[in-house]
Amino acid sequence: MNGSETAILASAGDVVRLSLRRPPLNYLSLEMLSQIQSGLESIGDAPAERALVIDSGCAAFSAGLEMSQQTREAGFLLLDQFHTVARTLLAFPRPTIALVGGVALGAGNELAACCDFVLASTQATFGQPEIKVGTIPSLAPLLLPHRIGNQRTLQLILTGNPVDAGEAERIGLIHRAVPEDALRTALEELLAGFRGSSMAVMEVALRAARAARLRDLDNHLRDIQSLYLNDLMDLEDPSEGIRAFLERRAPEWKHR
Repeated sequence: MNGSETAILASAGDVVRLSLRRPPLNYLSLEMLSQIQSGLESIGDAPAERALVIDSGCAAFSAGLEMSQQTREAGFLLLDQFHTVARTLLAFPRPTIALVGGVALGAGNELAACCDFVLASTQATFGQPEIKVGTIPSLAPLLLPHRIGNQRTLQLILTGNPVDAGEAERIGLIHRAVPEDALRTALEELLAGFRGSSMAVMEVALRAARAARLRDLDNHLRDIQSLYLNDLMDLEDPSEGIRAFLERRAPEWKHR
């Protein structure tokens, strides 16, 4: 990938980095998601590549899906590409680590949750604010219960309220929260634990550990897509919520 793109792939030693760079908030557009998927597919499974790190070249990790593309016409393509990225990450043959230094909201939080580990700055925040703009998360109902349980997942989804990094660590949403200037050290400490092991054995261990999440994704993703694209988008309030967000005003719900 080249520097004009929004998902930059680079190798450093035995680590591959995929950096999100669509300032200021790394909203995940169809084009950006396509670049992320192309980057993931290009990495392969060479034994020298011990881990994949997803980080951000912006202040935010990601504030979610591109709102202007969440329409009935474009929504299916956007959702399908996001789910393709998620499925690829969940089946990636190496440990995956999200490095979060800012907000990870909506699809940004879901993207991080697709990774095996999330390391975050203590200044970071996480959440599923979709309900506040009249939509719903498409992956959080499948991904988050494995990490934080059903009740906490429902709390995030139904209130839309974010949690700070300390709370995210306490409930198990992320692996570890550290001060901003200690993030790189925390990453190196985590990576050190992977080095020296057989990558072939580690790949089998990853497949075993991820089996339940992948099974849930495969079994229920089509149902979630149908709920999102049909039941949700047949309502009036989602269009109003998205318009209000883009127009920077409070939504006027009709509750239908």
